[in-house]
Amino acid sequence: MKQATRKPTTAGEVLLYEYLEPLDLKINDLAEMLNVHRNTVSALVNNNRKLTPDMAFRLAVVFDTTPTFWLNFQNSVDVWEIENDARTQEEISRVTPVKVFLADKKMQVNQLA
Repeated sequence: MKQATRKPTTAGEVLLYEYLEPLDLKINDLAEMLNVHRNTVSALVNNNRKLTPDMAFRLAVVFDTTPTFWLNFQNSVDVWEIENDARTQEEISRVTPVKVFLADKKMQVNQLA
């Protein structure tokens, strides 16, 4: 298992500290601009909901960025969570690489011949 590092910045944190607070916007304001319910924005800002591609496109329009800008935050968090989850790492350790699988399969065929 990889040594744990600081969890990457989330899209919700960027929204709060880089956009909402500096622009003096409230969650209700952003929800109105995004054309979504305030609970959707609140859950995202409070890191209770993952960023979806749909929301990334909406945020890109509102803040004149790109969907990729927003999705990269979510992707970094997702990768970090998998890398730092012992149960998931244990499951991944049992995955068979294609080279090993094909070599084993070839060996089995040769043993039968």
